[in-house]
Formats: sequence, C-alpha cells, structure tokens
Amino acid sequence: MGVFDFLRSNHITLNEAEAEWLQHPSKPWHSVEVLPPRNTDTPSTLPYFVSGILEIQNKWLGLKNTSPTVSYEIRRVQNDKLRFQYSVPTKRLERKVRTQLADEIPGVKFRDGVNGLPVYQDETLGGGLLHLGDDDWYTLNTEHGSPPINAVTALLHRHSMQNTKFVIQVLFQPIAAKNARNWWWRKKAVQQRNYLKKEKQGIWGSTQPTRREKQQAHSINQKIGNARYWTSIRFLIINAGEYTPSRIKELAGGFNRFENPETNQYFNTVTFQPFLENRLRSYAETVRDRRFGGWSRKFRTTQRELSSLVSLPDRNQSNISYSTP
Repeated sequence: MGVFDFLRSNHITLNEAEAEWLQHPSKPWHSVEVLPPRNTDTPSTLPYFVSGILEIQNKWLGLKNTSPTVSYEIRRVQNDKLRFQYSVPTKRLERKVRTQLADEIPGVKFRDGVNGLPVYQDETLGGGLLHLGDDDWYTLNTEHGSPPINAVTALLHRHSMQNTKFVIQVLFQPIAAKNARNWWWRKKAVQQRNYLKKEKQGIWGSTQPTRREKQQAHSINQKIGNARYWTSIRFLIINAGEYTPSRIKELAGGFNRFENPETNQYFNTVTFQPFLENRLRSYAETVRDRRFGGWSRKFRTTQRELSSLVSLPDRNQSNISYSTP
C-alpha cells in the first residue's frame, strides 16, 4: 500500500449532469444483443466470426490505422438480466456481425443492443482493466473445451454481488499501420523467437532449447505471421462504493482460464485509484465512446486469441436471455 493511497479514490459519486452526460455516447453506434440457443453446442471460440468481420483500413501511405473498432460487451444492469452484445460504428459492419454469428451459431437470434452507460444521479462509479503480464508476443491460451467466457458469466449470476451494475468491455481493432512502432515490435519479436530457438552457451557447454522454449518460439512465430488486433479489456463497476476494488478482482478471476502455462502469459489486474476524481470520469468517457485513448493498456492479440475473448456462453443460467425456450 502506497504512502499517499489515502488521498486516492477508487470510485466517484455522480451528480445529475455527469450521469446524463455518460448516458449518451459522442457518436452513433450500432449495437446488436445476441441471444444464444439453449441446450445446444455453442462453439467454444468464434474464429470465423472474427475473421468474417475483419476490415483492414489505413491512410497516409499506410502510416495511420483507420480500421473500424469493435466492442464486445457483457452488461448486467439488473440482477436478473445479463446482456451480451457487439457494437460497431457502421450499419454495414452490423450486418456482417449478424450474418457471421448466424453462420457460426445455428439458432442464434438478435435484438437491438444499447449504447451509453447505465448510470444515474447519486450512483457510484469505479473502474479497472486487465493487461498482459508478459510481452504481448507471448500468446494467451487458445485451447478451450468449452467457451472460456463461461467463467465470467458464472460470476455474474443473479444472486452474486447484488445491487451492483457491471460493464465488461473487450475493445478490438485490426492493426493496419506500417509505422515505426509496429516495425520495432516485429523486430523485437523476431529477436526473441530466434533467441529461444538457438543453443544456449553456459558454463558447462551448450544446451539445446527446452520443449517449453520451442513452444514459446512457435507461438511467437504464429503471432508474427498472422493478422493482429489491438485489444483492451476494461471494467466499469457501478453502485459498489467502497467495495469497487473487490468487485474488480472478482471479475478478473473469470479471465484466469486465458492464462497459458506453455508461454507463461497471463493477465494482471489494475484498479483505477487516481488522485484526481476527474480522471475516473475521463476513463468512463472512453468506455462510453468505445475508444482506446490513454486508458486502455492495449495489447496485441491474434485472431485465435481474440476469438476466445469474444466467445459466447453455453451454460444454463437464469439471468441469460436465450433464443429458444
């Protein structure tokens, strides 16, 4: 615990004007709520969906990335209603979302999603995020026997953490820019791959790379050679007051199954406790507007990693709306 932590605030209380401001995003979004089928084999990951909505765009001779940003959100505004939705900036991309999900998940249905934040006057607001514990050329776990998002869904059942609202946001954007930052990342990733693959010189002579080092080198190679996405995982906790940090830690536990023992990749949890309360309002604004900004701790993911992070649950739970009775 820091010396000045008593000066920090992990939540703020909204007045009427602030709540009204956060209820309305700064630009239009097309949001689709997904109703998964009940008692059917929902895919554990959604690779064809992720590839199907991929749109790589850039300008300024490839230096600026203008690919559309997509948001996958899990919202619990009422204890008895858990919402899964995808939000996109254009109507064309919305049609792609509906088409690709219908192809990958037979029996799925849709209805209009929501925009803005579910906040009102005198409610408390806090937030946090997940970021990778190691360099992002090491991959997360992508081998799942069931949808990994089941673990997060289970934490948000109707009897858990009652009277608290949650917004979980997985924000992602294809990486298209050919700038110095991406060039440097690739160069460092290649160096690390080559180091893992080569013989190591020690006091008693050289040793061959271990099985784990070979696996790590292979995963880096996959990340270098495939499409990558900027990704950010953010939480908003509403009405938890002083329990905001514990709610964030509890939610973060649902993402433990993304840890990869082969590459030693995992998630770290950050709870925002700034000195200035206005910085929490600024963070909430970036979540509302579905943009990365300076509050994202964004990291690179492959298509396989992302298709796990944006999966839909296949568990029976009383506060999930299904497409079938």
